[in-house]
Amino acid sequence: MYGTIMEVGELLTDLTLTLSALRRRFVSHTGLTVSQSFVLSIVPGEGVDMSTLALRLGLDNSTVTRLVETLEKKDYLERRREEQDRRVVSVYLTERGEDIVALLELSEDKLGEIVLESIPEEKREQLIETLEELLWNLSREQMIGGK
Repeated sequence: MYGTIMEVGELLTDLTLTLSALRRRFVSHTGLTVSQSFVLSIVPGEGVDMSTLALRLGLDNSTVTRLVETLEKKDYLERRREEQDRRVVSVYLTERGEDIVALLELSEDKLGEIVLESIPEEKREQLIETLEELLWNLSREQMIGGK
């Protein structure tokens, strides 16, 4: 029976690795790495400052800077200093970036389809609710920095 802390941790690790491999397969045709696809997927239409981007990705600022520089060279992102505080640099999707994000969303939809097809119909709503709760709790944990 699943339920011990070790079993849950191992299951989460296995799930993460499997999802990462599937994402790699789905984004390979775009010429993006998985990390680059995650950056593009979480940049909102109104942009995001670099520090928030690093926090959301769970990466240090220098790593995010390198990722953003690469995506800028591919014309998917652009960086701008904020007018109200020139020390803050925010990242915005370019038109080309919006196009690639639309392709990434199709890949995410395909992944969702694969997951849902593997779950009996009567358990799908419960799965979605559990995933939403898990995401909410883990996001909150990430924002407060853990215990």
